Amino acid sequence: MRKLLVVIALISCTLCGAQEKSPRHLVRLGWGDMLFETLAFHPTGNTSGYGYTGHVFADYHYSLTRVVSVGAQIDFQGIFWTEDASRRSRNYDLCILPSARFTWLDKPWVRLYSGLGAGVLFAFDNAGEHAALPVFNLNSIGVQIGKGRWSGFIDLGFMVAIKNVSQVYMVGSRLVSVGVNYRW
Repeated sequence: MRKLLVVIALISCTLCGAQEKSPRHLVRLGWGDMLFETLAFHPTGNTSGYGYTGHVFADYHYSLTRVVSVGAQIDFQGIFWTEDASRRSRNYDLCILPSARFTWLDKPWVRLYSGLGAGVLFAFDNAGEHAALPVFNLNSIGVQIGKGRWSGFIDLGFMVAIKNVSQVYMVGSRLVSVGVNYRW
């Protein structure tokens, strides 16, 4: 009987927290490239003075398990140019994407993961034009480096938002993203 109680006590200690718990919450702030934007919007005969913010984004994820986490991301970018040497155009894209992430390597200093998100893009400009359309984000591989609450990351993937054949808002945006994480 005493041996049985010792075995039950050891199993209970193992199951009830003898191991350190992994943080469940993750907040990320980052910046992504604007390759598509620089290829699609560039100086022509009557436009000049192009400027791009790149993709500035923030997201939150909650870990359901050590492998699966769910959350949401907000992504914002701006594209600016001058038309006919007088009128300044300002175009903005705001994306809101529920997302999921799958961690496939979790070591003390390095985490490797993939993720995807789908949501809505709100496009608007200073001329009063606006549109809403679906947007998708695929993160084929992400690398998080750092131990403890703070770490850095680099993601390789892309964002795409197409209304129809003649209205392409993003294809191949955010091929590379970098930023910082905070976990708790």
